[in-house]
Amino acid sequence: MLRRFVFAALERSVNRAYRSRLALRGTEPEGVFWRNKSSQIARFDALLSMLKQLSPTARPTVCDVGCGYGAMFDFISNTQRYQTVAYRGVDINRAMVAACKDTFPDHKSLFSVGTHPNSMVDFCVFSGTFNLCHTQDTDLWNDYIFRNLERCWQRSRYGLILNLLCAPASHIKNQIFYAHRPSFIARAQNAFGPTHATTTPHVIGDVTFTILRP
Repeated sequence: MLRRFVFAALERSVNRAYRSRLALRGTEPEGVFWRNKSSQIARFDALLSMLKQLSPTARPTVCDVGCGYGAMFDFISNTQRYQTVAYRGVDINRAMVAACKDTFPDHKSLFSVGTHPNSMVDFCVFSGTFNLCHTQDTDLWNDYIFRNLERCWQRSRYGLILNLLCAPASHIKNQIFYAHRPSFIARAQNAFGPTHATTTPHVIGDVTFTILRP
């Protein structure tokens, strides 16, 4: 019960930070704390490329968890090899979801407020969703990540795909979380199923993880 209240406080703090950042920087990569557009696109490409390789269906449904202002949807819409992906986006931040609906008025129904899809999808993907954290407790943040992964696992037919910054030891620096790659793999395998990791091309320190149903 106590953990639930701690997680809620963490979410409120992160939510405020994203709301302020969006108001300051607008619907640009910097508006969701990305360093630049090239690293944002490289992460999207790595996640979606893996999804296409792993999906048993030609037209996979995907939920972009932590969709921000809808940059992944824009990337999918403008990249031919990914246009068979059926997209949905969710975010805990109401201002971000409102920005998505303003930017894509013909696709408002694709975006909703939440931590997980409201119905089954083939895969949930997370691009930078867990990078920003307002705690110095790495164990707490790891627990928070896995709590959210569990919610999405229950709504995913085939698996989860996410990226995390990684380092030789798990730590938090300047409110950015760095995972320990072997420890994350071991915990994900124990909690869910086969887990694999690949270095994200063109993004220093970033790792793309796939967690699949056995």
